Amino acid sequence: MWDSIWYYMRNTGIPINFGITIAVALLVGTVVAGQTFYLFTLENLKQFGALKAIGVTNVRLIGMILLQAFTAGSLGFAIGTGLAATFFEITARQIATRGIFLMWQSVALTGAAVLLVVAIASLLSIRRVLVLEPASVFRT
Repeated sequence: MWDSIWYYMRNTGIPINFGITIAVALLVGTVVAGQTFYLFTLENLKQFGALKAIGVTNVRLIGMILLQAFTAGSLGFAIGTGLAATFFEITARQIATRGIFLMWQSVALTGAAVLLVVAIASLLSIRRVLVLEPASVFRT
């Protein structure tokens, strides 16, 4: 088994192609999630400013943004994992896909990647709220 694995690792471009595909997917996922969370923040900037004006601390605002981000990330991860598990269960008895199954390690690694992407993307939008002047949202 290991001879076959090392043959493909040394003599083919498959590991490099998969690595590039995964890196591009993580980069695009981070950018899309970052834009989404940034838009969440921009759309609610007046509300964040009003909350700051009535005395809500920056720590509480950061908690609100992180809760929103991790809720969206958890829902996306749950739906994606559920669809992948359903696909693997449906195709498990097909001859062409026999032997291909969803390992728990893959799910755990994907969960960690989603957590990292959500954390990075939400941190980019938190900065906008921290520098927001509370009085600026009441000006027209």
